[in-house]
Amino acid sequence: MITLRQLQCLIAVSETLHFGKAAERCHITQPAFSSQIRQLEDMLGVLLVERTRHRVLMTPLGSELVQRATRILREVADFTEAARESSKPFNGTLRLGILPTLGPYLLPHILPVLRQRYGDLKLYLREEPANRLRVDLARGDIDAMLISLTEGEGPYAQALFHEPLWAALPLNHRLASATTLDPGDLAGEELLLLEEGHCLRDQALALCVRVGAAEHTSFRATSLDSLRQMVATGLGMTLLPALYVAAEALDDDQIAMRPFRDTPERLIGMVWRPSGAHADEFRKLADLIRDNLPKTVIPAGGGPPAGTR
Repeated sequence: MITLRQLQCLIAVSETLHFGKAAERCHITQPAFSSQIRQLEDMLGVLLVERTRHRVLMTPLGSELVQRATRILREVADFTEAARESSKPFNGTLRLGILPTLGPYLLPHILPVLRQRYGDLKLYLREEPANRLRVDLARGDIDAMLISLTEGEGPYAQALFHEPLWAALPLNHRLASATTLDPGDLAGEELLLLEEGHCLRDQALALCVRVGAAEHTSFRATSLDSLRQMVATGLGMTLLPALYVAAEALDDDQIAMRPFRDTPERLIGMVWRPSGAHADEFRKLADLIRDNLPKTVIPAGGGPPAGTR
């Protein structure tokens, strides 16, 4: 019978390509580790790992079965979690992923209330771009994530709020003298954007296509602060989300911040794994966030996203 231990060993050797390191990761001796892999291969009647004196390689079938083994172990973990779930909300650990363009500016409004309401909760935060957070969630490295929602997220998502985007302009820009802007005013402009992987970049690009603007391809920023500094030095204009604007940019006298009349925005929400055991708790957390939002954003109605504009 194939054991979970054997699957854990198979995954470990695929990630390390080294029997000694894989054995150490699994907290067993190398001979015992080799025996686990050999027993699995004998039981299946196939070669999963190619071994020589100088290197270790996964066979094509071995690589495919590693993916299946990962899914099996994740399901077992979810099964165990469901069995142990306490009736008390947030009694344990919550691993929450959040966008780096969102976390530092939203969490100060949420964490004090969360600590007061759920004092026993151990919260671990991971800041990464949306594409990495989605991988982390699928692998089970995080329990839920706060990201910019897209259409088709499904029932395992809760819309939280709409966050307006502002134009950040050099002081000598042609649009800096206006009090407010229309998105169409950006026609013909080149916008400074974040690097690949940030969903805010994708939203800005979509707006560029809609209004006839383009990306400033000579420069890409790694953070919102970098974007703001690039604008201040006169390299071009950009779009910044409202929470960041309120926290960092409105008092910056080196740039001109302008709101839009027909406001472009991003829809922020919470997403969790369909197989996760804490859906009810995540919905309660979503309600808590919506009830404690700053006035710079617009609360969403909750539920799966119907779309964004």
